[in-house]
Amino acid sequence: MMEACLGVTTCDKCGKPMEKGQPVLVIAEGNVTESDDELIFKGSCVQYACHLDCWDGVEEIENK
Repeated sequence: MMEACLGVTTCDKCGKPMEKGQPVLVIAEGNVTESDDELIFKGSCVQYACHLDCWDGVEEIENK
């Protein structure tokens, strides 16, 4: 299980709010800190989040 805190809770594809219970796709940056039967991941930054139904395989990140 992975936990992520999103600063912005809208879908990066459609712009609509994400709600409890909705399946989502999250692309996060971080490091695997332990590996055995499970991978332990410590994330430093969620780069992208969208509703799973909105995902078309293309990550659209605005250049800052």
